[in-house]
Amino acid sequence: MYYGGFSLFWVVVFAVAVIYLNSKINRLSSRLDKAEKRDPARSSSSATVPSLADIASSFSPESVPVPQAPAPAGPLEQVLTTDDAFKTKVDGEEKGGQWLGKIGVAAIVLGVSFFLKWAFDNNLIGSMGRVMLGVIGGTALVVVGQFLRKKYLVYSDIVTGGGIAILYLSIFAAFAFYHFIGQEIAMVLMFFVTALSVTLSVIGGTQQLAVLGIVGGFATPLLLSTGENNFGGLMSYLAVLDIGILCVAIFKKWNRLNILGFIGTALLSFGWYERFYTSADLFKVFFVLTLFFVIIYLIAGIIHNVLWKKQSRSEDLFLITCTAACYALGAYTLLNPLYHGVMGFFMFFLAVLYFGIAFIAYEMNSEDKILNLYLPGIAIVFLTLAMPIQFSGKWITLAWLVESALLVGMGSIVRRHSMNVFGLIVFGIGLVRLFTFDIYIPDISTYLPVFNSRFFLVLVAIIVAYFTGCMFIQHLGDGDDKGRKEGAIVFFVIANLLSLFILTADINAHYEKVIASKDRQLNSARFDFNANGGGELSERAQNEFRQKETSYYEEQQSTRNRRNTVVSIAWALYAVILTAIGFGAKRRLMRLLGLALLFVTAFKVLVDVWALGEVYRIISSISFGVIALLVSFAYAKFRHRLQEVL
Repeated sequence: MYYGGFSLFWVVVFAVAVIYLNSKINRLSSRLDKAEKRDPARSSSSATVPSLADIASSFSPESVPVPQAPAPAGPLEQVLTTDDAFKTKVDGEEKGGQWLGKIGVAAIVLGVSFFLKWAFDNNLIGSMGRVMLGVIGGTALVVVGQFLRKKYLVYSDIVTGGGIAILYLSIFAAFAFYHFIGQEIAMVLMFFVTALSVTLSVIGGTQQLAVLGIVGGFATPLLLSTGENNFGGLMSYLAVLDIGILCVAIFKKWNRLNILGFIGTALLSFGWYERFYTSADLFKVFFVLTLFFVIIYLIAGIIHNVLWKKQSRSEDLFLITCTAACYALGAYTLLNPLYHGVMGFFMFFLAVLYFGIAFIAYEMNSEDKILNLYLPGIAIVFLTLAMPIQFSGKWITLAWLVESALLVGMGSIVRRHSMNVFGLIVFGIGLVRLFTFDIYIPDISTYLPVFNSRFFLVLVAIIVAYFTGCMFIQHLGDGDDKGRKEGAIVFFVIANLLSLFILTADINAHYEKVIASKDRQLNSARFDFNANGGGELSERAQNEFRQKETSYYEEQQSTRNRRNTVVSIAWALYAVILTAIGFGAKRRLMRLLGLALLFVTAFKVLVDVWALGEVYRIISSISFGVIALLVSFAYAKFRHRLQEVL
């Protein structure tokens, strides 16, 4: 009773669909006949049968239409353009008809499923007969769909897709329900159905059938699974499917097909890995991973745009990003347990690989600016990741700083602005890590000024900053001169700020080491005093300890005063050096930086005057005053040369 009512419902739905489609076709046919009566010459010329060359051209990439002068409007055009409101209604009805057709095909496929189950439960038709009916019905729908293709393209795809689905269902029933065929034969038959679907889609120039075929192709291993580990069979099947997708990608820009293939491959591969993988499978799994995500899908994401000089779109970049991420993550998961010590070099190899692919893509299609920016970006990401994976501690910062210099240098030499940008980003990352993790002193008692890792890292950062600024100045004629000048100024300022920072930091560290030594001596004296009785000692002993304590505090304050005085003098001398370099090299920026630093030093001295002791107050004020007078005299003496430079 349940099946009868349910079947009656689908019969009604199908009847309504047929009636609706028939009325819509009659209405459109009568309208076309009316237009043909107004302009029979134009309608007859437009109804030519496509030649064999036209069919063959469907395998080539979509050509760009050549603009032509508009033809004079005839009666047919007047009929079609004077009723825009009616055209909109027809388009809406046509979409509704398409959806109704899809619902009808789904109903037929569902009805066939119910029929096979009903016939199986009631034993009305033999097992072989049920399968043969499905195969004959599916094949008939495919043939009818291709017969309708000339006049009703969308409707043809709907009917053909229904036939393809019924063929999948029939083969599955022959394997799973009736056991007429084995797993291998069923997989081969389903593969041929998939190949048929993709071939018809390519010939027809629409990707709906290809999508249906690919979905069915990747569903085949799930439908035919026996729960056993068949690595070779599964991966060979996926490889054949993926190679077919790659072949289609050469001629057709069907991003949806590529993405579906990538998702299907990733899901099936990951499913096998989670259930069956052991360490003994490492190398063959790594080979398959490289085949799928580097050789096939990386190429599938770029080959059409590179070969046919087209621009990349967001779907292309999505596929390129997913393949790179999946391959790197999968390879790291496979190799890291046994080869952790070389994983950084593996990431470096990936960076070189993507740089090579980026170079080839640029040579073949230099107009695709998005792709030519994106591929080097992925390579730089791998190169940047290689540093923390392979190294540890301060070596990571050093590697990032050196990497930024290499990127800026290469970008300037080959005149690739994008590489300069990536180099600046990596330099910023290196500076952040430097000041976040590597700037602190773990043990001040063992610290040596200049000869320490912090000084060395900051020195490398200073050299890289000067190098970057010089490269910007050296390549001013390569375009964007204003941006390069501003960038050079910024990096020269950064270099000098870093120089001033490490100079001040090392001076402070030296005197902090002295203060720490005094603190240890004071703490030791307090410990001895308390161990000997403290307050129970004689008044004379207590007075001697208090005098010693006061002496320690005075020495500490004197050390701090010396530190502040030396910092002020060092700043002033550094400013003099900058000013001298500015005069000698005729660099106005250096002179301005030196002059600005002198004013900052003057403000510091003014603040320190109220905190320093008498002696250090005198030394600091006089030293800075002499230096400021010398610089002022230099400006006065060389003012004529200064005017010439300016």
